[in-house]
Amino acid sequence: MTADWPERLPPPAGAALRLLGSPLGALVARPWFDRAALWGLARWYFPLSRAWAAASAADGSVERFLAELPLPRLPAGSERGVVAALRRVASLRAAHEAADRRWQAAFFGDGPGPGFAGGFAEASAAAALVAAERRRRAASHAYMMARAAFVGLARRAALPAVRYAVPRQDEVERRHGAALARPETAYTPPDPLPEIEESRAVPGPLGPEYWLRFAGIGTAAGGPAWAHVYEPDGVRDPPSLVYGHGVGVELDSLDGVSDGIDAIVRQGVRLVRLEAPWHGRRRLPGRYGGEPFFATQPLGALDLFAAELREFATLIAWCRRRGSARVALGGISLGALAAQLAACHARQWPAALKPDALFLATTGADVVGLVAASSLAHALGLPPALAEGGWTAAELARWRPLIDPLGEPAPAPADIVMLLGRTDDVTPFADGRALAARWRVPAENLFLPRRGHFSAALGLLHDPAPLRRLALRLQRG
Repeated sequence: MTADWPERLPPPAGAALRLLGSPLGALVARPWFDRAALWGLARWYFPLSRAWAAASAADGSVERFLAELPLPRLPAGSERGVVAALRRVASLRAAHEAADRRWQAAFFGDGPGPGFAGGFAEASAAAALVAAERRRRAASHAYMMARAAFVGLARRAALPAVRYAVPRQDEVERRHGAALARPETAYTPPDPLPEIEESRAVPGPLGPEYWLRFAGIGTAAGGPAWAHVYEPDGVRDPPSLVYGHGVGVELDSLDGVSDGIDAIVRQGVRLVRLEAPWHGRRRLPGRYGGEPFFATQPLGALDLFAAELREFATLIAWCRRRGSARVALGGISLGALAAQLAACHARQWPAALKPDALFLATTGADVVGLVAASSLAHALGLPPALAEGGWTAAELARWRPLIDPLGEPAPAPADIVMLLGRTDDVTPFADGRALAARWRVPAENLFLPRRGHFSAALGLLHDPAPLRRLALRLQRG
């Protein structure tokens, strides 16, 4: 489809990606990396993200910035740096929003697209789309990287990693109590499903790429739902993988970054990346990507799953309409928790919405228990925030039927592929291994490297064997 287009989007680049994809990548994807990553996330990335989100809502005002963080006052000597940082964030946000408006006009509106006669006109249209996407990526990446403007402040003040807004029990009951009474119908997809709008395609390094948007579902929608589609070049009616990312992961907002999942496109599989609620274009004002999931537990999990599971179903149906005889559902970390819950509830869904296969990376069955068991939850201060909000372990456990994968999944055991890190303490390994045993996942579909939560994910850049196994199951059935 795109073999003769003279210009394509560049592949993800950079020294770090080259290292991870090389034989030396196996030395990086080790448990030592997980300890460093957890420390870096809790000590720097999330606090800097909180400052960045506050600055994005402050529009240059120091007073509003302090209220949004929250922080009672600026440390002595930081005033000039904070004022400059607020101006930088406001400028980069405006540039990002302008680039995105132009991008949406080009890809969904009246910009270059189908209808060109071919030859020079078609090549020119493709080049214009490539240029629009590159500008969008660059502007978004610069805006995201503006977190670094608050490093000086973070050295002088203890910035919060999460701005908690833990709900009361009656608020959660009001929102999800009816679903708890009938959990088997809690995530029934809407009928009719939302109509999906497809963007124009741009030639990418692996084949055509384009975006889908449709009406978001539920209170966590945060505006339209978005998905980025990667088609394998020259493959007619390929099988598909509908994929959910981890919390705080916003690859479509970054330039030159990869998580290795696109390796499945090289195996002849269409990849459909759903942008989860509260991430990317669905971020809430004053919040960084994924923050509401932590900040409003347990409502964060209930609201996100209520939206994402139904959006998974919408995309599975779209894949079938686009010619996929078999469709897999999958994800990593938070995306895996959502995918496994969807796979269980899909047993009650119409046939066209059921996944045929399941790919789960760094997951576990006791999702409610992660509040107490996850090292990331402890690093971000989630257990004391919940306790201060009046939540006990027993009260959280009451919502287990809407959060944990309690039943059997729709796909057969032979079509479930799992990647679990043996030293994972974010989604503890023993819990994921117990889920694999309960679902009778065959040994050849289990990948159990001696890695942790983050290094197991990085390992896909070095060795995509789990994705090759999934592609084989999709193609052979």
